[in-house]
This record gives sequence, structure tokens and C-alpha cells, in this order.
Amino acid sequence: MQMLKGLVIGLGVLILLGMTLLVYGFYQKANNPGWRMFSSPSATGAAGPAAPFGKLNLKLPEGCVIGRVTPDGDRAYIKVRPDGAKRGRPQAGPCNRIVVIDVVRGQILGTIKPGP
Repeated sequence: MQMLKGLVIGLGVLILLGMTLLVYGFYQKANNPGWRMFSSPSATGAAGPAAPFGKLNLKLPEGCVIGRVTPDGDRAYIKVRPDGAKRGRPQAGPCNRIVVIDVVRGQILGTIKPGP
């Protein structure tokens, strides 16, 4: 009976400890969305602090302009559209695409083009 009582008390303490850590994590995450309890080497970026990378040429075809830039963490999504095109009206052509950029390294990760 003593062993069962000790087991129940021990498990109760573990549950309380777990709930405390959970509430603490929610509180920290609400105040700082980038907060992590445990950092992994891949999450911190083993390359160290970001250095300026200079100029990045998107090599847009003539008649194309940047329509909108949407940042998302270490990436930026650049919507390219024809010059003079109205918003909300998709037009076919080489200008309609989204360029994905790694803003830390200054590299173009890829291009998304609409198609059939």
C-alpha cells in the first residue's frame, strides 16, 4: 500500500511539473513568438549572424515590375507583374510569377509560375 501511495504522489508531482512547464511555454510564446525552450543547431542557423550580401539581381524581363513583397521569416515572396497591370486581374505572360528569396543568404530559392 505504501508503494502505491508513493507512486500516485510521484505521478501527481510529474503532472504538476508538466502543466507548469506547459503554461510557462505558452506565456513565453505569447510574449515572444520566436522563443524556443530548446534550441537546435538547425534552428539557430549554424552560419552565425547574417552578413550583408550586397545587391541581388532578379533579372526581370522588360516590362515587369515588383507588385508586392511578402516577408515570412527568413524568406521573402516577391510577386512580379506586368507594368501597368491592374490588381486582381491576372494576365498571361512572362511577368506573372512569384520569386522566393532567402533574405539571410541573399539567394533566390525558386520561382513559382502559374500554368495549366
